Amino acid sequence: MRSPRLSVVIAAVNGTECLRRTLQAIDRLPERDRIEVVLVETSETACGEFARDAAGPLVVVQGSIDEGIPRLRYRGVVASTGELVAIVEDHVDVAPDWARVIFETMADPTVSAVGGRVEPGRTGWIDSGLFLADYARYVGPVPEGDHADLPGNNIAYRREALLEHAGVLAEGKWESWVNGALAESGHRLVSTNRMVVSHCKGFTLGEFLNLRWHFGRSYAGMRLDRLSPARRFVHIVGSAALPAILTLRATRTLAQRRVSRITLARSWPLIALVMAVGAAGECVGYLFGPGRSLERVR
Repeated sequence: MRSPRLSVVIAAVNGTECLRRTLQAIDRLPERDRIEVVLVETSETACGEFARDAAGPLVVVQGSIDEGIPRLRYRGVVASTGELVAIVEDHVDVAPDWARVIFETMADPTVSAVGGRVEPGRTGWIDSGLFLADYARYVGPVPEGDHADLPGNNIAYRREALLEHAGVLAEGKWESWVNGALAESGHRLVSTNRMVVSHCKGFTLGEFLNLRWHFGRSYAGMRLDRLSPARRFVHIVGSAALPAILTLRATRTLAQRRVSRITLARSWPLIALVMAVGAAGECVGYLFGPGRSLERVR
């Protein structure tokens, strides 16, 4: 068997049903024989059955849910062998031409990373509203061409470029930190509307707000090592204005995308609520640090 061209790293933290759908979408890709799937198994998801039934190479790596998703992904990146390394969540469907777009884009040796669109995979007021609140920046059409703000659940890296900065994941920080470091060191990151995943996990409102609060707290905690006491105080005070700022920013972004005005109007109360809860989490993170919030993010 020839070496894989692309490794797809997935932290398995949401149970088997979500993950099964994601793996089935990958197994249907025409390029599956050139794709290695690296599952980072946790106590939440036993992956043995998927290794037996996979349509192509699949490797299972052991991890612990207590590590948090970035560190789990780091384990997968280190265990991968592909020339290219993609990161997706365990609850997305990849489009039929997803791998082909990655291969075509990365055929340009100047490109170190490529990311694309994240589209809703579920309907309904709650699911649509929560999705738009979380992924406003990545709903299509996304910026086309050189762009460093790429989604952490729909991104592929050139292996050697990722390994330069993969230690950021080992520190428990998200791909946005990796992307920022790549851009600062002169690497070229590209955004394309042709690279598409659908977000298929459903949430209750309570579950999502709890997730958003912990995400906000963990995000603020990740920033503390770069903040002086004065800057930390500014962020604590500024947290009061965050709900309005983030809601306005998300609304403006979605109005420029393929989101109908009716959908946006129906979703706006949920977007505002999500931003307020996330801002509260950030304020607590700046005050008291991340605690164990990163472990609660799924």
